[in-house]
Amino acid sequence: MKKTLLFLYLLISLIIFSCSKKELFKNNTFNLNLNQGIETLEPVMSNSVQSIWGLSIVMEGLVQFDRESNLKPCIAKSWTISDDALTYTFNLRDDVRFQDNDCFASSGGKGRKVTASDFKYCLERVNNPETKTRGLWVFRDKIKGAKEFIEWKSSFSSMEVKEITGIKAVNDSTLIIELTKPFAPFLSILTMSYAFVYPKEAVDFYGERFGQNPVGTGPFSIVKWDIDKELIFKKNNGYWEKDKNGNSLPYLDGIKITFTQSSETEFLDFQNGKYDFHDPSSETYDQITDANGSLLDAQSKSYTLNKQPWLQTVFFGMMQSPELPGGKEGPFAGNKKLRQALNYALDKDKIMKYVLKNRGKAAINGPIPDGMPGFNPDIKGYRFDKEKAKQLLSEAGYPDGKGLNLTLVTGNEEIQKTIAIAVQEQLREFGINLQLEQMLQATLVSKQEEGVFPFWRASWGADYYDPENFMALFYSKNITPKGPNRVGYSNPVIDKMYEDALKITGFDERKKIYDEMQKIVIEDAAWLNLYYNQKIYLLQKNIEGFYIDGLNIINLKHTKKKSP
Repeated sequence: MKKTLLFLYLLISLIIFSCSKKELFKNNTFNLNLNQGIETLEPVMSNSVQSIWGLSIVMEGLVQFDRESNLKPCIAKSWTISDDALTYTFNLRDDVRFQDNDCFASSGGKGRKVTASDFKYCLERVNNPETKTRGLWVFRDKIKGAKEFIEWKSSFSSMEVKEITGIKAVNDSTLIIELTKPFAPFLSILTMSYAFVYPKEAVDFYGERFGQNPVGTGPFSIVKWDIDKELIFKKNNGYWEKDKNGNSLPYLDGIKITFTQSSETEFLDFQNGKYDFHDPSSETYDQITDANGSLLDAQSKSYTLNKQPWLQTVFFGMMQSPELPGGKEGPFAGNKKLRQALNYALDKDKIMKYVLKNRGKAAINGPIPDGMPGFNPDIKGYRFDKEKAKQLLSEAGYPDGKGLNLTLVTGNEEIQKTIAIAVQEQLREFGINLQLEQMLQATLVSKQEEGVFPFWRASWGADYYDPENFMALFYSKNITPKGPNRVGYSNPVIDKMYEDALKITGFDERKKIYDEMQKIVIEDAAWLNLYYNQKIYLLQKNIEGFYIDGLNIINLKHTKKKSP
């Protein structure tokens, strides 16, 4: 009888312990919903915000940025740059291992140590057209031998090129990358998901299914993925990084992502505690905030409203190249005073306050957005000036707006339409006849690369944390369709300054050049700057350490979830 009772006691205790453990895991899981699904977590293919974020949970690279946008070591514990800025030597940590996975059959699924050869393999793979990579543009003209490797793999060259000569795994812990010419932001682009490391064993084992079975060194690994329904991650107990107090990261036990198309349904579920995070729609934002964009008192008791810089500048493009269709048909090519007049004619502060309810900041400085390293609040752009606008309109050949007929092309998002209507009303005060045209956002992006629009809504979000990312938009060799200079701007002074800055590894010295470049492109009215975007999101009040970086990537490595 005693043995029976003892057995029952132990059984009940085990059940209670197991339930407690499950409940603990449940309570320490970060729950969120994404309105858009994740198609793949294949590093060479992932270029959406959702997929890049998913990859950042599972994988890492040589270097990383902290939440203050400071570059710091990751898998590379240190590095040196040669005097000519062409050779980067990385010294790898010896305590970083790939996550346990079935692909490591020889070790019974136990993950192995990361080596320099792994980085060489991954960097060559992202430069191999046979993988259908979307990252050719990142390293093609930067790493020595990459162009030749790409051409051979693309069958554009009969010369056999088996490897990228500028990537050398000297030994397990030393990686050397040689550049074709100095490129100051090179360390910054190594933080991109295209430069993440993963084992060849996983690619070979999973084949075409690798994108659904990614393996890396990150703080979490995938345990379940039901495409378009849910994606579940668990804590990587072998993760190498610790917090400043020596505690193991991450703090969370898991992450659960669901996928739904309804932002309204998601918000209701967030209010009911199902989700820890919510990205509100414009309609929801208007419902829960006052006229200044602050959270209403009733909502502030339940959750927090957060605003962080999103490194994106929203602007109106004015085609300036007479060689492109939009420049031939439109009035902006060779007419700087007209471009300046429109910049003075827009009351951006009013648009931000009354149309956007402060969902962003008026772009009254340069093209480099607020929050980007290199942003300078002392660089003064255009503010509303009615008299200057009228004077410049007249000097440009359009007194009182007579004869100036424009069409503003925007995407089909409701917020874009609302802003366009406000711009239409403001320009009407100057006698300017502005027609509005909307099209699918994807079509707009594609068409602007063809240079067909004289006047259109555009934006540029940073790919990496460096102001060069924005200055490249004014380099004449990048004029569309060759590069991201979609407005056809050309200035030989800017070209030289841009090229000179790429040779300088010291950021402060480069920043001085970018400051001067911004002053010139402002004077030339290369863009009609509108606003610097912000990421706006809601959090449950028991969430700590959560943040979204300037590239709109969610970081959960330091997130804690307190008991409700």
